[in-house]
Amino acid sequence: MIKRKLLIVSAVLALMVSFNASADKPIYKWKDNQGNIKYTQSKPPRGTDYETIYQRTSAGAETVNTGSEAEQSSTTKEDNILTEQAAAREQAEKANAEIRRKNCQIAKNNAETLENNQRIMTMVDGKETMLSGEDRIARLNEAKTNMVKYCD
Repeated sequence: MIKRKLLIVSAVLALMVSFNASADKPIYKWKDNQGNIKYTQSKPPRGTDYETIYQRTSAGAETVNTGSEAEQSSTTKEDNILTEQAAAREQAEKANAEIRRKNCQIAKNNAETLENNQRIMTMVDGKETMLSGEDRIARLNEAKTNMVKYCD
C-alpha cells in the first residue's frame, strides 16, 4: 500500500516536472498491461487507450482523447478481461490461503497429540488399533513437516 502511494506521488511529481520542462510537448496518460497508469511523452503502444494532456495555459488545461473508437473498444474489452482474471486470481488465492490455514491447524493438532500422548489409537481397515512407537514418531515427523509447509 505504501509503495503504491509512493508511486502515485512520484508519478504526480514527474508529471509536474514534465509540464514545467516542456511547455509545448504533450503528455500521454495510459494504462499498461498490469493496469498501472503511465505518463509518457512518447505515444503508448498501438491499440492502447490514452489521453493527451497539454500543459496548462491561461485558458485552462486542455485534455484531448485521441485514441480511436476501435482502439477504445478493444482496450475496454481487454481491461474487462484483465479485471475478471485479477478477480479470479484473488479468489483462488483466498481459497488457497484458507486451505493452508486449515492444514496448518490440523498439523499443529496432530503434532500436539502425538507429542503429549504415548498411546494413540487409530482406525485401520475399520478396526481400532494402537500406534507403535515407531509409527507415532513417523507421524509426529510428518506433522512437523506439514507445520513447516503450511504454517507461515
